[in-house]
Amino acid sequence: MKACKFCSTQVENNVQHCPSCGSAVFLHVCENCGNHFDSGFCPNCGVKAGQTKKVCPDCNTVYFSNACPNCGYTPSRKPVVQKVEQTVIHKHVYEEPVRTTPTPTQARQTRKKGKGCGCLTWILIILVIAGLIDSRTSSKKSTTSSTRTTTTAKTTARVTKDPSITAAPTATPEPAVAAAQEKVDQYFEKADAAEIAAAKEADSAFDQYDAKDSGKVIVVSRGWSYDRGTVGTSKSEPSYIGSLGYAAVYEDQKLEKNSAFGTTPWKIPVYQKDKQFWEQTGTIDHKTEVVVVGQELEMPKRSYSTSRCSGYLHVIRMDTGEDCWLDVENYVASPYWESDLTSAQDKGYCIATFKQVSDYYPVTKGNEKTELEDGTLVLLPMRSKEYGTSPDKKNNPIPAIVFKQWRVSYGGVTVWFNEADLTLTY
Repeated sequence: MKACKFCSTQVENNVQHCPSCGSAVFLHVCENCGNHFDSGFCPNCGVKAGQTKKVCPDCNTVYFSNACPNCGYTPSRKPVVQKVEQTVIHKHVYEEPVRTTPTPTQARQTRKKGKGCGCLTWILIILVIAGLIDSRTSSKKSTTSSTRTTTTAKTTARVTKDPSITAAPTATPEPAVAAAQEKVDQYFEKADAAEIAAAKEADSAFDQYDAKDSGKVIVVSRGWSYDRGTVGTSKSEPSYIGSLGYAAVYEDQKLEKNSAFGTTPWKIPVYQKDKQFWEQTGTIDHKTEVVVVGQELEMPKRSYSTSRCSGYLHVIRMDTGEDCWLDVENYVASPYWESDLTSAQDKGYCIATFKQVSDYYPVTKGNEKTELEDGTLVLLPMRSKEYGTSPDKKNNPIPAIVFKQWRVSYGGVTVWFNEADLTLTY
């Protein structure tokens, strides 16, 4: 699978253009951990881009390479059977079958041997096939029993493996997911039956199976999900239940009009429901890690592929363990502020620090030179809030808002920068 770099729509690898926004730029989606990346291998778990999950029919190992890392099985090869002192030993060594063309003499001898009654040959063949079927059935039963007795560990790819198998990928959850799962379990120990039922009902069918199998209300994962309530190509309500993500400011914060944007941490409102109304009860810091345990969302009246649903997410704060309700527009699944400048602007606001190191001064819309002191903070606006087009897209492609005293007045003006002169700081 791969995902559109601009709208995060997931498509098959053979799709050339995004069905949602028409973009031809995609990120690889790791089928093991759900991570999005543009390199040859997943930086999170090491799986090669484009590799799909396979299950070895011999040892049931889940793998993402061309051959099973545990026994060496590949679909195009067959096992070699070696006899040592009248004891048959099945080696996990594979070789290509050797095909030779018989000589005319060998062909005549073969035809001569084949003449006569073949009843004994067919009886032997039937007995061998029956023995193989019985052996494979017993092997499957043994494997199933072993799998059921092994303690399962859920990853974002939802793969269960024998802990004795050391081949990548590992089934051990990351510490943040394990900590979030503990907080969620503690929360539902005190929740009433109605809230538990609502959480189970809102979860996806796959997650419900995992939760039931592990004896939990919901299972936490760092899986991929639509950011900020985006409705994907399925045009169905996105499910955030069990998702571990972050609170992040959105367009309604109007930071591009605030010269005090450098005062951090930025604050995001949180809510509690009072009958049919939502009342703000406080704030939460931008970048706060949260895990979703409930949701009340409303689909847009017109279901366009790039539209967003509205509503609120019931979250547990990872820093304090307290629960509150967050506007779905203020939720993202990954820390975009740790990405490059362009990718960060696609997801939300950021702060960058200016330092002149390139051979290109920042310029205004009219291509006028803008002199700034090293260390000046600039606001990177969201891509959807971008005003105007760079007069030099090649050398100064990055838009940022600068608050300073201009010739006519003081205020925020969009200035275009060379990427080498900006460093993400918040």
